[in-house]
Amino acid sequence: MARINEIRTSNDKLILDLDDGIGAFSKLLMENGLKYQLLVVRADLVPAGFEKKLDSTVGPIFFNRDTEWYLDSEMRIDFKANTDSYRLWSTNGLLEPQLPIKRMVPIETAEMEF
Repeated sequence: MARINEIRTSNDKLILDLDDGIGAFSKLLMENGLKYQLLVVRADLVPAGFEKKLDSTVGPIFFNRDTEWYLDSEMRIDFKANTDSYRLWSTNGLLEPQLPIKRMVPIETAEMEF
C-alpha cells in the first residue's frame, strides 16, 4: 500500500496488465510466458476495455478481458523484504515473482524526443 500511495494521486486508477507486447502499456513481446505489471494510470488516460475490476485494500484494480483469462477468483500481492520486491499470487500459486508497480502513460499518448 505504501509503494502505491507514494506514486498515486486521487485522479489515478490502478491497472493490472500483461507486459506481453500487445496493448497500450506494453513495450515487450514476451514469447516465453506472461509478465504481469501493476500500473498507476491517470484515470482519463485509461484505454477502453479496462472495465473489469478486482476489489483490494488499496481500492479497485482494473483489468481487461485479455488479462482476465489468466486470473483466478482469489488474488493477492505481497512484499518480499529480502529481495525488496512484490509478488502476485493466485489460488493456484505464484503468478509473478517480481511484480513491477509503476506510474505509466499509454504508449499512444507518449511523446518522442529526437
